[in-house]
Amino acid sequence: MVRKYIALLRMKYVEMLAYRLATIVWMTGAVVQPLITMIVWMNIRPSQSDAFVFYFMALIFVERMTSAWDVWELDREIRHGTFSTYILRPLHPIHWAIAENIVYKGLFLVVLVPFWAVLALFVPVLRLDVTGTQMLLFLPALVLGMMLRFLFSYTCGLLGFWITKVTAVYSMMEVVSLFLSGRIAPLSMLPPVLQQWSIFLPFRYMIGFPIDILTGAANRADIAFGFLVASVWVMLLIVALCLLWKAGLKKNQAVGG
Repeated sequence: MVRKYIALLRMKYVEMLAYRLATIVWMTGAVVQPLITMIVWMNIRPSQSDAFVFYFMALIFVERMTSAWDVWELDREIRHGTFSTYILRPLHPIHWAIAENIVYKGLFLVVLVPFWAVLALFVPVLRLDVTGTQMLLFLPALVLGMMLRFLFSYTCGLLGFWITKVTAVYSMMEVVSLFLSGRIAPLSMLPPVLQQWSIFLPFRYMIGFPIDILTGAANRADIAFGFLVASVWVMLLIVALCLLWKAGLKKNQAVGG
């Protein structure tokens, strides 16, 4: 399996280099929305400008590290029949998606960390002032966020065996996620009802939860409960993915590729 993953990672890396311009455009476009939202909030609440700068820079990092696009790939491949070629291969198709995620997120990591370090030289508020405990909690929370978004996206993508345009359904969920994950504003600024919903839904743990740990907005009880809820959602999504995969193979009638 290790040798297979090394081969997959090499293939995805070469593929990424073959589409360098598209990768650069995608990377640039990914940071536009958080920056615009940050500027809007800074104008609404100028007294909290420093807090918004740090929050939305952290948002850019976490959002890129947890991003998932597999639902769009699966939707297209299942409809066009090209997904059949993955089914015939000896390795489960999900491993191809995992390898692609690792390569692209590795690229963003290489770009974003030095960028943050250079920017922090000129913007003091971006200089990390976190304890070792915070960092040790932030990293597994970030990994859980990666797993949640990937599993959620891939599981939704498998609905393409039954739904002609599954991305339309996913887009509606993305609107909900925009608010409950902390992408539009810090979760503490949401109405109390939405804050309560976000605690039990998976969206918060995809993005907002790691950021709350990094900024110190979450206390010990919140962190412990957050890890529990996030872990439960990971297990539920794994079960759902496995069930949909088995049922989808029976449903699949596509030809092509």
